[in-house]
Order: sequence, then C-alpha cells, then structure tokens
Amino acid sequence: MHLLIPGALPPANVAKDLIPQVERHCPALVERLKTLVATVQELAPEHTGCTPFEAIRLQQLGYTPTASTNLGAGLAALHAGLKNPSETVWLAELSAISVGREGATIAHPASFAVTADEADALFDAVSELWADRAISALPINARQWRIWLDPSASTRSLTPAAMAEMRLSDWWPQEDSLREWRRLLNEIQMVWHEHPVNIARAERGEVPINSLWLFGGARGWSPTHSAVQTAAEAQSRNRAHKEALTSSQSQTTDLSSALIYEGLHTPYLQGDWAAWIAALPALSQYLSTLEHNTSLTLTGQQRVVVLTPSRKRWWHALLAPRPQLWNTWWNLPN
Repeated sequence: MHLLIPGALPPANVAKDLIPQVERHCPALVERLKTLVATVQELAPEHTGCTPFEAIRLQQLGYTPTASTNLGAGLAALHAGLKNPSETVWLAELSAISVGREGATIAHPASFAVTADEADALFDAVSELWADRAISALPINARQWRIWLDPSASTRSLTPAAMAEMRLSDWWPQEDSLREWRRLLNEIQMVWHEHPVNIARAERGEVPINSLWLFGGARGWSPTHSAVQTAAEAQSRNRAHKEALTSSQSQTTDLSSALIYEGLHTPYLQGDWAAWIAALPALSQYLSTLEHNTSLTLTGQQRVVVLTPSRKRWWHALLAPRPQLWNTWWNLPN
C-alpha cells in the first residue's frame, strides 16, 4: 500500500518551527520518518509545469510527456477526460487575479469557491464574443472550459495551482500563436469587471472571478491499466479502514496507485499553520491504523519525499535499527 500526503512538507521558512509540533502531535508520522528510508525528488513547478502533488498524480497514472510538452500539460486532458491521442487539449480555468506590491498574481484554486450558477452566468455573459472567431469554448465543469485554438497554438503550460506560486508577468503567454486568445481574454475581462456575479462576490468579501488561465497543449492520453487496478485495491483498503477510523477516513480519497490523505492539504495551501498543526493528531491516528511497511509520499512546494521500508539484511537481527535523520531533508529550501 502507498499513502500520499499532500502538504506534508512545509516551506523551509516555517519547517524548523513546526518540527516540535509534529513531534508532539503526530508521533505516528515521526516514528515512520525515523524508520523508513527517505528519497528526495526535486519537482520544481517551473520545470514540470505543475505542483509536485499534481506531478506525482500524473506519474502514478502513467503519463509521460512528449519532447514538446511538460508534465503538467497532461493534466488538461485528464481533467477533460480526453483519451484520443489525435486531439490536443487546452483548458481555461476561471481565475482570480489581484495586483499587489510584487505585481499581478493568481489566487490558488483551492482558496476560493465557484458555484455552478456563477459559472453559467459568467459564460453566458461572454458567449457572443466567440462569434466569427477561430476560437471556441465549452464548459466542462464549474471551473474549467475546454478551449479549441488554432493548431499552431503553443505556450509554456503551467497549471493554475502551480501558477499561484509564480509572478503572472513571468508566465503570461506572449507567443504570436496566441495573439487572438489574448484579444479575446481582454474582452472577457472587461465584461466580467462589473458583472453582477462579481459585484455579489465583493459584497460577500469573496475574490472576483475576473480572468481565465490557459493551460494544457498535450494530446489525449489514457491512464495505465495497472493504475486503475491499484485504485480498485485502494478502494478495498479504504472500506476496511472506514469502520476503524471514521473521522480520519473522511479526509482520504483514492487516486491512481495511492490512497491520498487530504487533512493537511488545505491548511498548507492557505498557509494557515495553526490549522495545519490542529490537523496533525487526526493524521497520527490514521497512520496508526496502517501497516508499518506502508510507503509514504510527502509533497511540498518544490519537491516530494518518498518513504519506503528498508531492505532487511541479516545483521538487522543483531543490531538495533538506527533512526533516520529526517530533519536533514525536512528543512531543505523550497
């Protein structure tokens, strides 16, 4: 079994201060950090085009990018459910752009909600803008539209979640092949600026939905058979744990070859370290229900750490195991 814990690697500027809290409130995790073998994998979003959590998901599903695309580009086809390798898939996600001292940034998708009614109203308001253009769009859920662009369209794809960590000016598409998309997006932004949906959101203290973020550009692909089979096995384990730990089980989902524990993820994304600490006891309780040889994958901003059982040697029966120095990789710069 393999357990994926997104948000388990805090940024270096707070990690040192959080170590005592982890030792106090999550002893089951600390025990595994000391006894499992750690392998650090660098997955910087500026290279992969997605967050480390998204990168691990795609790798587990068997996605391999082509020479002309990055890893994150495959997430668009996955979200759209497109498996036809002859189709190129672009998605545009409803986004909230703000301008601060360091320039324009996009809010993380997990930091704000969009209702189906809001999404429908925003799409209807700009539906006429597609007329007589070589670009078309179709909503596929409350946050994302599938976009059909000219076959020559190309840009560095970065998922919305990864974009939240970047400066907008560094990643705004400037390619000539996307000139028409930029014109259209500018018109959409003007329509949405004073739209009733955003006026109502402002009155509720919510961020405005004032733009779209384009990502993808990879062809359709199918998850590997082994990933689907393992997901079924994870679902079986999920049912087995449900009776033993109802409260923590509500924070887990099955995806690919890993069972995902989500309890730390939202506080991590929001930078709410008090809530992150408060979520540690439930994680410790959940881990105590799993076999000790369960492999763990912890994700952060720039990397993942995979924890696996050490290979048994004959001398292990004679010597007490040496605790792993987990602090050495916990504090690595993000």
